[in-house]
Amino acid sequence: MSHMSESVSKHDRSTSGRNATADRAVEILLLFDDDHPTLAAGDVAARLGMSRSTTYRYLQSLRTSGFLEEEDGSGRYRLGPQVLRLARVARKGIGVAEAALPVMQALAAATGEDVLLTRRSGSQVACIERVPGRHLVRLSYERGHLLPCHAGASALAALAFAPSDEIERVLSAAPLERFTERTPTDADAVRAKLATIRADGFSVTEGEVDPGVRGIAAPVFRPDGRVVAAISVVGLSFRLTDEVVGQVVLAVRQAAQAVTDRLAELD
Repeated sequence: MSHMSESVSKHDRSTSGRNATADRAVEILLLFDDDHPTLAAGDVAARLGMSRSTTYRYLQSLRTSGFLEEEDGSGRYRLGPQVLRLARVARKGIGVAEAALPVMQALAAATGEDVLLTRRSGSQVACIERVPGRHLVRLSYERGHLLPCHAGASALAALAFAPSDEIERVLSAAPLERFTERTPTDADAVRAKLATIRADGFSVTEGEVDPGVRGIAAPVFRPDGRVVAAISVVGLSFRLTDEVVGQVVLAVRQAAQAVTDRLAELD
């Protein structure tokens, strides 16, 4: 804050080594919130216990640097374009995994089962995040592992909403690998399954990648409507029974929508 006066700088030097001038500027910026989108100099002075003259110098410095702007000469201030620019940069730095993680943690806590986030790349899917549940379960899906995307709830949910030409490229690659006796290896059978998933908005599979494991997944979309990932709950079939699958489907779809909404907010 080079525009601050020398007297302000001397007054605000901290013996702890922190830059108290910068700290005070941050405190001013943090006063703005949903309930206080604009503030007058008197409001800032009262809330931070500063003199009006010192407050005015801080406000003018923040205004000059673009962090605040004055509202039509009214003496009230609002956050300025520099804050908006930094917010855009921050949003770009948040990927789908970061956006999904808190939602996944809540889903794992609610269901008690492992929650996966998978992303398709060509004919393969990668597990890009995994949140363990309360129960120990060994899965082929580990963070960073690549698997073909014609089997398993999360892979199928990601593939089902891909463009049709991409789906055909995946299914035309022969042979489709078999993991268990329940792995679909017939391309037409997979096409039919994908059509059902598109109609339902979710996928449920059992034992297609790991024996005795049931998966329930739903797609996550970018703001432009493209599928970007799939979020899924996976657990042993004797726990994810037919009696509870409906509730888990609802929870998974809500989680996928929550991540989709968050990506839209961050766009």
